[in-house]
Amino acid sequence: MRYFILAGIFAILLLAGCVSPPQEVIPEPQPTPPTHEETCRMVDEYVPVVTEECGPVSYTEQVCGERELPFTVVELPSVNLCVADGPCVGHDLGECQTCSKAMTRCVWAIENKDLTATGTWTVAANFTIGAFGFNKEPISQTIGPNQTATFDFYQIYMVSYPISSAVCHLALVDKAVVDDCHQETRTKTECQNVTTQQLVQKQVCD
Repeated sequence: MRYFILAGIFAILLLAGCVSPPQEVIPEPQPTPPTHEETCRMVDEYVPVVTEECGPVSYTEQVCGERELPFTVVELPSVNLCVADGPCVGHDLGECQTCSKAMTRCVWAIENKDLTATGTWTVAANFTIGAFGFNKEPISQTIGPNQTATFDFYQIYMVSYPISSAVCHLALVDKAVVDDCHQETRTKTECQNVTTQQLVQKQVCD
């Protein structure tokens, strides 16, 4: 009976607005964080760049062995003289048509152009008179630095008519060669890596 009385009192209060039924709690909305727009730009930057560079390089190297000495040859004018028959003796063969015996002489002058070394040169000669030829014994001369020596050959022969002189041919048999060491400058190609700074652009975003 007591329960019915309490229920009646509660109903009267509810109708009178004194008691409200429990209400549903609605959560408040959370604030939305502001959006951030990304900003990008181009900036300059230096970056190292490695390249290979090649070029000629001179160097000095010692070379040992046989070396031919530098030289020059000067051929002196040949001489054709009458060596017999009185008044013609000592005159040019072309001036004495009655000469019976003549001499032809030819000379080489060799200069050693080396500044320090001494060398030996050998020269041979051949004389031709008509259909006949005469080979002379070779002459060897040892020549000092910057010195000159002569190689003198002559041939005496009987003159035939019509008068004609002998023809002389000189030839270098041996050149001067020395064994020594000397410095020679040579060239080779070398390559190396070279680092340089190159300007480039890249994008940076904030």
